[in-house]
Amino acid sequence: MTAWAKNFGKTASQDTLVDSFADRINAVILKQIPEIADDPVLVQDLHCSTRAEWREFVASLSEDHRLVRPGQGADLARTLARRGLDLGILLKVYRVAQQSVFQFLTEVIDGTSEDAPARDEILVFLWGLGGQWMADAVESLIETYYEERQRLRDDAVIRRAETIEALLGDAPPSADDATRLLGHPLSHWQTAYVVRAPEAGSSTTEAMLDVANAVAQALGTSRPLTMVAGSRDLWCWVATPHEPDLAQLPGLASALQQAGMQATIGRPGPGIQGFRTSHAEARAAENLTLKAAHGRALVRYDEEELLILVSAQETLMQRMVTREVGRLCSADKNLALLRETVLAYLTTLSIEATAEQLFVHKNTVRYRIARAEELLGHPLSQRSTQVELALRWVSLFGAPSDAT
Repeated sequence: MTAWAKNFGKTASQDTLVDSFADRINAVILKQIPEIADDPVLVQDLHCSTRAEWREFVASLSEDHRLVRPGQGADLARTLARRGLDLGILLKVYRVAQQSVFQFLTEVIDGTSEDAPARDEILVFLWGLGGQWMADAVESLIETYYEERQRLRDDAVIRRAETIEALLGDAPPSADDATRLLGHPLSHWQTAYVVRAPEAGSSTTEAMLDVANAVAQALGTSRPLTMVAGSRDLWCWVATPHEPDLAQLPGLASALQQAGMQATIGRPGPGIQGFRTSHAEARAAENLTLKAAHGRALVRYDEEELLILVSAQETLMQRMVTREVGRLCSADKNLALLRETVLAYLTTLSIEATAEQLFVHKNTVRYRIARAEELLGHPLSQRSTQVELALRWVSLFGAPSDAT
């Protein structure tokens, strides 16, 4: 049994089986727990947790493996606590998972070779270890959940979180009351953004706050209003007397990349309404980046609004991309330069501004545009909206498989 367990552990830790396990278990969990299914950040935390738990469990089948509880499960527990969701949701995750894991292991064991130990013996062996593993996980994560809730019970943090939640809710308080409670002038222009660490365990709240402060400075103020909203995301707002210039933000992209962070920015808006709408837009931009194959460090809602609105229609969008810019979509690095140049030009509508943005000569821009128009079969003045939208899709999601 020991020899079989070691071999099984090696096989079960391969990426294909890990993905198969995580996708199957998570599909059942998300179907039965809408509070998680409706929140893209919780969905991602769940996926990371399931994958990490499975990898650590199969690694524990080796006698010389030192058991370590993966941090991704703790991230899920902390996010649930920070979202104000009940402990019962965390317990339900493991209760639902337990049934699915048993069925998964049963099917795996049914496929074992004839020289393996008896199937019922394997099942008893694995399920005994798995049951204990999940029981220990629940006990550990309950403690993590309550530790996070206790931390959040600090009076100042609670008042701030409750006021922000009220501002985003159906019956927001008056601007004067909220300004007094938050120390944040809600009569000013409001620009919301979300700072996110894409990888679990890759950052700390302090590091996210540093990034939040850098964005605030770029928008012309020294201190943002912030709310820790999950294990890897920080909700932020800055207030300015006048509408800020978002054109100052692109210079932050390299700093964000170095910090391993992403920031998504909503459009500025005045007063409480701006506080709400800008936040909704920043969250929508964040949801777009969660789906993207090529994550960008800085995403502005105002630049990607059309893409955000149509991203739910993935099949139709891919068909449009293939039709409009398919001939610009091969892996050739020269075509990548053409796509970058055309997208910059359609954004600026200026040869000079495009050349300055890309740090190339104006004649280089003209050559690339002429080459792109040749491949597209029409000038960029025609169907420019479709071409720009298609290229924005490719920059985030990659080319569809049928694009040539």
